[in-house]
Formats: sequence, C-alpha cells, structure tokens
Amino acid sequence: MSLWLYCHFPDLLLDTMRRMNPVIDNYPLALYQQQTRRERVLQCNEKARQLGVEKNQTQVLAQSIALDLICRPYSEEKESRALKHLADKLYQSVDKLVLFPPQGIAIALDSLLRLYQGVEPLLEHLKEAFYALELNVSLSLGHSPESAKCLAVAGAEQFSDNRRCIQQALGELSVFQFGWESSTTEKLNKSGIKQLKQLMPIPAAQVGKRFGNKIVNQLKDLKGEHVAPYTFYQPAEYFFMSLDLVTEIEHWQGLLFPLKRLLKELEQFLYQRQKVIRELDITLHHRQQQQTKERLRFAADNWRASQFLQLIQLQVTRSPLKQPVIALSIHADKLSTLDRESGQLLAEASQHQGDLQELLSRLQARLGEASLYSPGLSTDPRPMHNEMKKTAGNLTLCPALKLKRPLWLLPNAEPVDIQQWHLLEGPERIETGWWDESPYERDYWLATDQYQRSGWLYFEKGHWFLQGWFS
Repeated sequence: MSLWLYCHFPDLLLDTMRRMNPVIDNYPLALYQQQTRRERVLQCNEKARQLGVEKNQTQVLAQSIALDLICRPYSEEKESRALKHLADKLYQSVDKLVLFPPQGIAIALDSLLRLYQGVEPLLEHLKEAFYALELNVSLSLGHSPESAKCLAVAGAEQFSDNRRCIQQALGELSVFQFGWESSTTEKLNKSGIKQLKQLMPIPAAQVGKRFGNKIVNQLKDLKGEHVAPYTFYQPAEYFFMSLDLVTEIEHWQGLLFPLKRLLKELEQFLYQRQKVIRELDITLHHRQQQQTKERLRFAADNWRASQFLQLIQLQVTRSPLKQPVIALSIHADKLSTLDRESGQLLAEASQHQGDLQELLSRLQARLGEASLYSPGLSTDPRPMHNEMKKTAGNLTLCPALKLKRPLWLLPNAEPVDIQQWHLLEGPERIETGWWDESPYERDYWLATDQYQRSGWLYFEKGHWFLQGWFS
C-alpha cells in the first residue's frame, strides 16, 4: 500500500509575503476575504495577534481591536502561485508532488523512503526546508493523498506508517472535517454519526444506500483501498513572481530591497534548471494609474541576482517613479540552456570576454540599447558603402570579406603623387555599384610612402588617390 505525506500551509500567502519583505513584521497585518456578506480575517501576523486579532474575526471587529491594523484583501490566485513556487523548490529533492491549491502539497513517499533510508530522515529533511523558508506547516502521513490531507488540515499530525494508526487518527475526526457536501454531513449528523469512527464499521452497501455512493468512494480513498488518479507536478518553464508591499513606495531606492528578494528567487529558479536569460520584465503596480513596465536587456547570458540588480540600478535612474508603487512583479520567459562549455556558470569564462559583456550590459542599462552598436561589414565591396552597425558585442566579420582593408578610411579620397609611393600588393579590381548611382571601376593597391606608412591607393581615370591608412 502506498504512503503519502501531506503538507498543509495555512498561512502560505502571508508567510511568503513576510519572507519576501521582512519589514511586514514591523506592522500588524491581516489578510481578509468576503465570507457570508462579511469580510473576515483569514491570515494575520504575530504583531496583529498580540493586539488581539484572530482568524475568522470580522474585519470591522479586528480593526476596532487593533486601530493600526493594516488590512489587505486575500487572493487565492496569489496563494496558488506561491504554492507553485514552493513546489519548484521542493522539486530539487522530491519529484513526485501533487498540488492541492491554494495551500497543500501531497508527496508520494514510496521511492523516497529508500533514498532517505526511512520516514524519519525524510521528515527531518522537509521540516528543515520549511523552517528555512519560514513557513507555518502541518504535516501528516496517510495511505492516500486524501487521508493525509484530512489529518494535516485538521492539525492532527500523524507520522506513523502503520495502517491501524492512520485509521485510528482519521476516526477521531469530525465528519465535518473531510470536505464532504453539506447535505451529506447533515444526514450523517442527524443519524447520530459525529465522527468517522462511527461510520467506518457500517458496511459499504448500507452506507451507499443511506448516504449515497459518492461517500462510499470517498471512504475507500480515505482507507487507501482506491486512490484516485492524480497528476504529478511539472515545474514551469517560465518565471513569474509578484510581491505586495505593505506600504506605498514613492522612489526606486525603496524598491531595491524587495526587488533583491524577487531576483534571488529568479536566480534559484534559473540555477535549478541550468538556464540563462537575456531579457527580464519588471512591472510596477500603482493604486491610481496603469502599470509601469520596464524591460531589462543584457548583452550576454545572465542568471545571477547581483548582476540583475546592478543593471536595474543603472537603468531605472533614467525613469523616476511617476506614482507610488503598491506591488511589483518580475517575469522571464525567454530561457536559454546554459552553455557548459563556455563556463558561464560551472567554470570561469575568459576574463576579458566577461568584462566586455558586463561593460556592455551596464552601458545598455544606462544609455539604452539603441545607443550602442559594434562596427561591422556588409557584403558590398565598395569603400564607404560596406560599413554597417551590428548588435553591441557582435564582433563577427562578414565571411565574404577576408581581404585587407585599412583601419582608417578618409572621408574623401585625396590625390597623391605616385612617384612618392612604393606599390606592394595589387591590383585588386573593384568594378560594381551598377544597381545604384555610385558605380565603381577602380584598381586598389597596398603601398607605402616615403615615411613607411601603409596606405590604400586606387587608380581611376588616369589619376592616383589615397583612400585610407592601415594601422
């Protein structure tokens, strides 16, 4: 019989907000949700609890108890997103995960027990991981995800893999703690069945006849006799993470700390997957204005949070905040596989190349991508016609042109006395340009003058001209 561990995170959204922005602990904070026509507290931090705020209180009561209480609307979507980020982190050590949004993860343990040499070492490993992430969690074992979930959500932590112990722990739970339909629990309650242990001994046929076949299947799932099929979690191939701010921030300097936290999460995401990026989107959310979007581009593959932050500091100084920020998010979806041979992550790349790419990234962030370019050559053989702008850092030459060309071309060719020059190489015939208004019919030579300077000469219509100088 299979064994499952269920991890229930009752304050996942708030815990994630606290970890990403520790300044929250300095304020009493509560997350509320609309319930039965009233807004009730779902999650609250220690500062709020010290003032008397509790879960399930109405927002009005909570704010009357704690006058300085900061209330924020709860978002199931954001908490579900936080659950996926947590699953990404767990995926490093446990790969058979089933998500139960917005607050639960079930882990299939069968293959992990051999790897960790038993239940206790595995539980210790996971508890340490959750502690490091500052997560409030309730854990329980079961022979199905559903049985482990019911125990964990109820706070009845059970760490024995013995079938009898698991069934005994389930039996102590109220019939209202299994998430069954209200009509079913009402029938059970009216029949005098308050706990699961009162329902277990009744034959399945009789249970189905009295309370419906659906509950029969649910009981089989709880006993581990028939486990419903589940889809195991697969990590996403893009990164998106948002962060709500406890107070409005009016300047970029105040955003750098929460941004640093988000970028660290991105770094871990990329490192796990051995991926790199050249583009990162940052979105700022305002209370009374449309979102502000900043796109950061890099001259080279990147994955380190420290480098991202440096480039952000350079770029955002050009665009001060127009409105206070209440939340921010980062998004990266154009991932490239890390080139191990280049040594960008697992080995040191060429110091010169690394310094060049870092310099280009900094200049792009400061001046804008359109302000930088590298010189290049086109396939047009005519001087003054074959120069072109290439993407900054692209130093590849046109393969069709491997001929000697001067480093410095004169703006206008100058007439020369050929008697003062010594021809070395040539002639190189250039006869082209018939497709536009600049036709060429010239013979080019490499020559040196009386001062041993190397020049590029051409002969045209009976006269010699200097086109440029070699280095």
